Amino acid sequence: MTRGKHGKHAGAVEDVLVDEVDRTLLDIERAFEAAEDAAGADRVAITQAAQLDAAEAVAMAGLAMEADERAAEAQRIAVLAERSGNRESAKKAHKDARAARKTAKKEHNAATRTARRAYNAIRYSNPESLGFLRVIMVVLGINVLFTVFALTTYIKGSYTLEFADILNMVNVMANAVTFWLIWKHKKAARPWVVGVSLFNIIVGTAFNIFTGNFNIVTQLFLCSGDLFMLVYFLTSTRVKATLVEPFNKRTLNDDLDEEESFFRPKSWAFWRNLIIYFVVFSIVGHWMEAGVCLLIKYGIVPGTYDPTSQIWSDWLYPFPVYGIGFCACALLLYPLKNWLQRKIGRQFPALVLSYIANALVCTVIELVMGLITNADLQLWDYSDMFCNFMGQVCLQNALFFGFAATVMTWLVYPALERMFRRIPNEAGTGILIIAVVGCAILYALYYINVSGSDIQTVVQGLTNTAS
Repeated sequence: MTRGKHGKHAGAVEDVLVDEVDRTLLDIERAFEAAEDAAGADRVAITQAAQLDAAEAVAMAGLAMEADERAAEAQRIAVLAERSGNRESAKKAHKDARAARKTAKKEHNAATRTARRAYNAIRYSNPESLGFLRVIMVVLGINVLFTVFALTTYIKGSYTLEFADILNMVNVMANAVTFWLIWKHKKAARPWVVGVSLFNIIVGTAFNIFTGNFNIVTQLFLCSGDLFMLVYFLTSTRVKATLVEPFNKRTLNDDLDEEESFFRPKSWAFWRNLIIYFVVFSIVGHWMEAGVCLLIKYGIVPGTYDPTSQIWSDWLYPFPVYGIGFCACALLLYPLKNWLQRKIGRQFPALVLSYIANALVCTVIELVMGLITNADLQLWDYSDMFCNFMGQVCLQNALFFGFAATVMTWLVYPALERMFRRIPNEAGTGILIIAVVGCAILYALYYINVSGSDIQTVVQGLTNTAS
């Protein structure tokens, strides 16, 4: 009787389980099809693993149900043995019943874990859903912006950078990289965060021990953020299921085919865009130079600046050298970057060599301009700077110009070209007209200064010639 009721109950449970499994498998199949269409091989592999997990969960659920039946049968035998008065048989039957229940529990837990893996694969099958990772991105972004803003308030000579300050600046750069890796769903985000967190915990703890400032409670508080990131990125299912994109998600050849098509010197659009870039970056370069002077002013980087320079006023004053520099990036350094990528076949080595080449080219340009226009070192003088040559160039500027040129050739110029490809040619021509006329206005205001007496002299000369 008891066994019959159990069998009837098991049959009902089995029917419900089969229905749930059918729905789960259908959801997984839909997720698999969507992944195959939208997300590429890595997402497909995860969803295929979910299919296997679901099938395994079904098999394990069957084993768990069989274990339930054996446990129920063992319990029934134990009850009968106890009623019979045979203590030895009852004791053995209860022991078998406990073992059967333990086995059933183990089988149920295994089936639950496997089913949960399949469920999580479906739950996180949307590659755009970041969940709590988006909160982490906001915190990282705020930290980067706040720290950079705080640095602008440092007054030269009024502070001393301690080890903790330097470690914090290193972390700001690491946080910016983490933000980008999460934003792009990169698989490398997980080992990167784990490595950075371990570095902070180990280095920070070792420094406090070495300086005699170690306190376990204080140290745990200081490391709490890194400990949280370490545990979360090691254990979070969302991290494992969402951050799956490799760096070579799009092949290098695909990128090069597109980016090499931007360099079209035989087309009008190429030169039209170049003229626009010259005008825009002549002004943007002014702002960049002001930014560098601010860093010098607040003592963040070494150097000298002129507080009375025109750089602090007339914010639309064009600096043609920066416009020419950007055009040089497009005409010389951008093709060099593409050639290095094609020749080497890997991104990071090509990036390093491109940076070195950019720094060398920019340094040579600055040296030539200096020898021609700054022979007396009146315009700039780097004689007091580390690793300078003839006061015309120095290592710090070479590194900075190399960085700026690399950003322009690898990020800014391709992004601008993609933008122009999305707008009609007529709109591009309209932008060109605005840029040229605006440039003429600015040059007329700042470079061509003709007084009224000069005009009167010219008019008088023309009159005399005519008569």
